[in-house]
Amino acid sequence: EPGTIIKGDKTTGGRVVVAMGGKINAQGTASQPIVFTSNQPAGQRQRGDWSGIAICGKAPVNFKDANGNAIQGRLECGQTTDYDFGGTDPADNSGVLSYVRIEYAGFVCGSNSELNSLTMGGVGSGTKLDHVMVSYGQDDGFEWFGGTVNASHLISFASRDDDFDTDNGFSGKVQFGL
Repeated sequence: EPGTIIKGDKTTGGRVVVAMGGKINAQGTASQPIVFTSNQPAGQRQRGDWSGIAICGKAPVNFKDANGNAIQGRLECGQTTDYDFGGTDPADNSGVLSYVRIEYAGFVCGSNSELNSLTMGGVGSGTKLDHVMVSYGQDDGFEWFGGTVNASHLISFASRDDDFDTDNGFSGKVQFGL
């Protein structure tokens, strides 16, 4: 619901994972955004207090097997098939993230292997992604691994690495990224 505050657990590295075929419904408003943040007290929150949001869709990515056939990927740090992504549906719908703030997120599980404030793998153009702000991320603010999702009005503030990062054939559009 608009105005909801969801706190990620620091002890367990809590995360929100939307597996392929699943949908998130985070539809806030300009005056009542939905906030995903750390469960630590105000003033004690730090980058990487929780692992962030990962969305795994069925839209195309550029992974190929030895015979040139398209194959799925697995998001970095993912240990189960819940982190698999990619497919053949460019219009795949993984839900809505609108008027959302994501704070103090991100997780480093190895060298060049991280979850970001918002990690998207194979997210399709049927997904609504607008008016999202990420701040104080441990790694990237927004990272797309393939997919076709279009996004608008994105803000990345004080991320430790890239604000916007694209890999694996991302072919969506981003309008008004700051």
